[in-house]
Amino acid sequence: MNKDRPNRIKQMLHYLWQHRNLTTQQAIELFGFAEATVRRDFQYIANNYPGMSRSHGRLNFDDRTDDKEYLFDVKQTLQSNAKREIAAQARTLIKDGDCFFLDSGSTCLELAKCLVDARVKVICNDIKIANQLGCFSHVESYIIGGLIRPGYFTVGESIALEMLNLFSVDRAFISCDALSLETGITNATMFEVGVKKRIIQRSREIILMADHSKFNTVESHAVATLSCIKTIISDSDLPDTLKFRYQQSGCQILTP
Repeated sequence: MNKDRPNRIKQMLHYLWQHRNLTTQQAIELFGFAEATVRRDFQYIANNYPGMSRSHGRLNFDDRTDDKEYLFDVKQTLQSNAKREIAAQARTLIKDGDCFFLDSGSTCLELAKCLVDARVKVICNDIKIANQLGCFSHVESYIIGGLIRPGYFTVGESIALEMLNLFSVDRAFISCDALSLETGITNATMFEVGVKKRIIQRSREIILMADHSKFNTVESHAVATLSCIKTIISDSDLPDTLKFRYQQSGCQILTP
């Protein structure tokens, strides 16, 4: 594989995840790729990524694919360096003896991987995260029960909300699909919204982990205003001007 292809593929997958289709002309204009390169990459993606299909001059993403494990793997590759930076920053806030909620999603999974040497108690609502925490002998981990969202491995619905009422913690690390000063934290689907709201209710301190691509974006389902958040952890690609705007509005933002 051409050494530049992995980066090109990652950019295309990120766009496809958000927009569900990508034309040859869009790839040329948005990313500056040559037409011949785009055609070859389109074919590579269609051949190697379930749910991706190629038609005349475009790629289409159908997340109804039966390969639900694949959906998670695609999402995990998006902004992967940023997620590792955020997780490393969040890990510095955790000390032995802490008890906290850890929300669902690929950024939270990166934080879970950082807990290999921690002596903590963690309550989570994500099967992938629970599996990771179960590998660490010094981590006391609990997983909330409920309905599982296929392809995302998160747990939600009414049973999960009832189980969350059994816990009250000092701190929670949560993720989001989007955030803005005007609309606060928003999510693309309703499935995780109830759990996120209950986690916020049951925690004294909320830490939001969001990479730079989530800022100044809005999704359709409201979770909470930014006034509920004590700290936002982002990555080194967050522009200083954007960071300053949020700080001026009262948000504490940590970046590497």
